Amino acid sequence: MVCQRLLLVLALPLLLSSDAALAGDQFFEQQVAPLLERRCLSCHNSVDRRGDFSLQSAETLLQSGHVVPGQPEDSQLLTVVTAQNGRAPEMPGSGPPLTEAEVLLLRQWIQQGAVWPADRQLQEPVVSDFNWWSFQPLARPHVPQFADAAATAWIRNPVDAFVLHRLRQAGLEPAPPASRRTLIRRLSFDLLGLPPHPAEVEAFVSDPDPLAWEKLVDRYLAAPQYGEHWARHWLDVVRYADTCGYDKDKLRPNAWPYRDYVISSLNADKPWDRFVQEQIAGDVLFPGTPDGILGLGFIAAGPWDFIGHVEVPESKIDGKVARNIDRDDMVVGTMNAFCSLTVQCARCHNHKFDPFTQQHYYGLQAVFAAVDRAERPWDTDPQVEQQRTQLQMARTKAQQNRDQLQTEIRSAGGSRLVELEQRVAELKPKAMVAPKEPEFGYHSAVEATENAAKWVQVDLGSPRPVRQIVLHPCHDEFAGIGSGFGFPVRFRVEVAQSPPPNTAVNWNTVLDQTRTDFPNPGLLPVSVAVNQPVQLIRVTATRLVKRSSDYIFALAELEALLADGSNAAGGAAVAALDSIEAPVRWGQANLVDGHWPTAADPAAEQQLAAASRELTQLMSSVMTTERQQKLDELTAAITSADSQLAALPAGRMVYAAATHFSTQGNFIATQGKPREIRVLHRGNETQPREPAEPGTIPLSAGDEFRFQLPPNHTEGERRAALARWIVRAENPLTWRSLVNRVWQYHFGRGLVDSPNDFGRMGQTPTHPELLDWLAGRFLQDGQSLKSMHRLLLLSSTWQQSAEQREDALTVDAENHLLWRMNRRRLTAEELRDAVLMVSGALDMKMGGPGFYLFALEKTDHSPHYEYHKFDPADPQSHRRSVYRFIVRSQPDPFMTTLDCADSSQSTPRRHETLTPLQALSLLNNKFNLVMSQRFAERIQREFAADQQRIELAFQLVTGRDPEPEEAADMLQYAAAHGWPALCRLLLNLNEFVFVE
Repeated sequence: MVCQRLLLVLALPLLLSSDAALAGDQFFEQQVAPLLERRCLSCHNSVDRRGDFSLQSAETLLQSGHVVPGQPEDSQLLTVVTAQNGRAPEMPGSGPPLTEAEVLLLRQWIQQGAVWPADRQLQEPVVSDFNWWSFQPLARPHVPQFADAAATAWIRNPVDAFVLHRLRQAGLEPAPPASRRTLIRRLSFDLLGLPPHPAEVEAFVSDPDPLAWEKLVDRYLAAPQYGEHWARHWLDVVRYADTCGYDKDKLRPNAWPYRDYVISSLNADKPWDRFVQEQIAGDVLFPGTPDGILGLGFIAAGPWDFIGHVEVPESKIDGKVARNIDRDDMVVGTMNAFCSLTVQCARCHNHKFDPFTQQHYYGLQAVFAAVDRAERPWDTDPQVEQQRTQLQMARTKAQQNRDQLQTEIRSAGGSRLVELEQRVAELKPKAMVAPKEPEFGYHSAVEATENAAKWVQVDLGSPRPVRQIVLHPCHDEFAGIGSGFGFPVRFRVEVAQSPPPNTAVNWNTVLDQTRTDFPNPGLLPVSVAVNQPVQLIRVTATRLVKRSSDYIFALAELEALLADGSNAAGGAAVAALDSIEAPVRWGQANLVDGHWPTAADPAAEQQLAAASRELTQLMSSVMTTERQQKLDELTAAITSADSQLAALPAGRMVYAAATHFSTQGNFIATQGKPREIRVLHRGNETQPREPAEPGTIPLSAGDEFRFQLPPNHTEGERRAALARWIVRAENPLTWRSLVNRVWQYHFGRGLVDSPNDFGRMGQTPTHPELLDWLAGRFLQDGQSLKSMHRLLLLSSTWQQSAEQREDALTVDAENHLLWRMNRRRLTAEELRDAVLMVSGALDMKMGGPGFYLFALEKTDHSPHYEYHKFDPADPQSHRRSVYRFIVRSQPDPFMTTLDCADSSQSTPRRHETLTPLQALSLLNNKFNLVMSQRFAERIQREFAADQQRIELAFQLVTGRDPEPEEAADMLQYAAAHGWPALCRLLLNLNEFVFVE
């Protein structure tokens, strides 16, 4: 049947005129192919073949039998995209159904013979159109001019001119200015996140100075609380938290230095380009500076899968998935935060709406290919850090050379080496240990390097005619080692008579295994012929065996056999250079207690030993003197570097992007060597395609997106290239993104109402000329955030009242044109901090580790964060909310109710809801109950008269004096229910919870 259909397709063009064939080709190319590529090919391609068919080519389509040329009613393709009996179409599986016009198009194509041009392969569509506002260079718009007196009086700076221009285009006028009392409360929360003190309010309200507002703005911008409040905005965007998230949600005890870095950078008004570059490549671009390290906490701020990195090796599929997701998080975090673009859509396929391909996306992944999230020192001396960097580079080079040499040695071993290794691997499970005694043997102290010498010695008490010394290996499942645990890689066995007093021992070596590596003997004993009188027996390990991240020497038993087979060493005195004494498992006495592990299958153990010996002999034959010498030199260089690194001052630690850190299970540092990044078909780790080159996204057609890096570039140069690209003055995304965020936090909504997405799926600017003017002004003004704040806060636009007008509501109900100021509810942090402040409990201490709002339990495995066990009266928790310890998996219930940010995802704009649960929490949460009591104690402590107490409490909460009726009602309520109850009521007033 398939052959008949194929013949029909081949025959139909012959039956058509040349003009008709041409028309069929054009119809396919211009109408059909784009539709199939856009709506079908992502699933039905030659790789995925969803539904067991592909639309990639004519051949694969015909093989499927889903299209019968000339017979649309018999074509399965048309059936599945058409609604049947009132039911929705089966396909496409994702996205909206095809439109009637699109279905009709397919029907027409099939009816005309399903013409498919020869050798035409469908390809995933690529958006190549850069004709979108955010990709255009920054414009230099002219500031609108006005001649009428009303406009001239209202416009205080160019911001007002742009806003008024749009208002008048819509037939609207701005709102009158807000009162001074309203403005100072609005400004205090806007810049500091705290309510103003009543005395401060009264001083400003009555200040006759015409520059009073400017001076107030400048004073607040200079306050350290400014950085604390505005840092919270940035931490929302970068997904900052103090735990890792995912299943185990482990603690990050040293994430907080990055949070403090953000606060100090904002207080210092650090230029934005410096702030950006420090967070992506500060260690490379600003070496020797603390902020160059602290800023890298940005890359590590998001969630991290402990299980996928520590418990699963990178070679396994789950390990690859975890690391792919981790790099995706770094790419997405960077591009969302600094450029407001959703490049993550190109992880599985070319972006459907914006001109970004998978090659662009995985090029960004390649930038972070060597980076992981780990703790690293940040506050050491710059010279020490330079020395650390040099040592790390030297170690990396030595490690790479040793890896290359070992590859060369293995190649020389040929196929027999592979066979023997496989044989050993097959026999090891068969040579399992038999049930053993709890006494394991002797265990030296652990060492950081393999070249530390260790010895253990047995004194037989008097010279004995020893024929043979037998060493029995240990068995311990620690770190998955098992048989041969702790047996030295290189060692020697020496014997001696007891020396006369004050005379050195004259040792005689009976086995010297110090020049070549000794294979792990498993559970087989190692015998040494002696045949001489012996009193002292010493085993010296000259190269220790690796345990996990350290090195040890261990033996289960030492026997000294006489001619009759008896053991002269049983119960003898044992001495050692050092020993782990951990009864009953480990101890010096265990070396001569007559207990050692044996194999359950002695035959398999013998075969394993034979294969191991042959493997050792083969390795010895390919290990030439020159290779061995070079290997020893490289090993010594690595050991020396490790020793020197360990001796350097550690400094305080920060959780940040890192390439050098201590191994934790399967989580191993790259040492600065980038992982190979390939484009993944459909984002699937099991379907890697071509290698990706470090790069970014294009900003225009023909823009070179690959970074021009030298062949031997370091991983840091990749990050530095990305950082420089982001902060180029010619990159319009960065500067529009930043000023849009600042505008949003001042006005409640950005000029672009999708602050993380400036692509085609996002919003367009309400005031495009103003957006570009602000971006240009920011660049020209030294990239000063405080200067931008000042510009906006001194505008008449920001100082408008929040009163609504019916005429304006009918034209612009959402206030996109800014005909009034937006009223807003306090954020969760502002509300908590305000409660602490008015109650007199707020501790203004800045910086340092975060405080807990929970009882922490069971930290060894999966920490439990028990909020219900926490006492809100604990003064340690009475600091500003930016310093609280943020948990991803179990966020604070009280803060979550008040719409706190979800730290597992970027929150460029807080959701603002009004729910009964919020009202109940503000009334009944333990924190508010405790603070109501503290509030009552404060007003009672400061004033004796009830009227004065009422006035102070109301001023603290609302910023104004109570009306006589309000004061009377409050006095009556306090008399009936007590001062704490009144204070609890005041903390629930809309005037307290909302900012006009």
